[in-house]
Amino acid sequence: MIGAHLKEVRKSLHFSQEQMTEGILDRSLYSRVENDCSEINVNDLVKLLHYHRILVADFLRGFGTTSTDIEILQNRITTAYLNEDVVTLQDLYINTKFADVRMKKVIRILINRLNGVNNLDERDREFSYSFLNEDNWNSENLWLVLHMLDLYELSDLKILVETIFHKVIRKKTNERSMQLAAQIALKYLEICCKRQTKNSEIKNAIAFLQKLPKTTNFAIHRIAAEYYNRLVNHDQEGADKIANLLVRN
Repeated sequence: MIGAHLKEVRKSLHFSQEQMTEGILDRSLYSRVENDCSEINVNDLVKLLHYHRILVADFLRGFGTTSTDIEILQNRITTAYLNEDVVTLQDLYINTKFADVRMKKVIRILINRLNGVNNLDERDREFSYSFLNEDNWNSENLWLVLHMLDLYELSDLKILVETIFHKVIRKKTNERSMQLAAQIALKYLEICCKRQTKNSEIKNAIAFLQKLPKTTNFAIHRIAAEYYNRLVNHDQEGADKIANLLVRN
């Protein structure tokens, strides 16, 4: 399953296997992984994703399935952003009639980020921080926040994601919202690790992921959470064992 998804990602980037693996992994091994003839170690998988600036959370979200028009549009935006496809984002921004105009604001922020504009202007800052007072964490709001997590100061981000964790766990929500919340947790883990934050924040996100439904659709998220858990506790041997589980799901 991981091999097939890696192949889809590689093709979306318009890379050959040589381009995908050059300087990172052995191409023949990677080819066997794509064809489900070999497994890939989690450390190598993460290294490969990070090299191509693909967040683990964004990679894992590809295992889910979507069907509604808004979900298809959301996926188009996400895919274009991951591929650094400014042209497609600009086309969506100009030519799409958005039922939720906030999606258009997110596209503008993503375009600015890809163009190297990392500082928010006043209107974008006001928009992004308005979610700190949000109480209705439906799938639309969760998707919007997922794409803005790295805009927040860490102290504000901690409050935001812990509120989401609390609301989603307490309320019986649909699977789409749970999937998005899980992606938020994984992206939050990556941000915390990147900014070298305290282990307590990391452990809170891991705890949320460990409470996800014990179903096939959330298996990858739960395994990834345990992988991070082992790394946080400096248990490399345990992390390697989790790697063997991850590549078989």
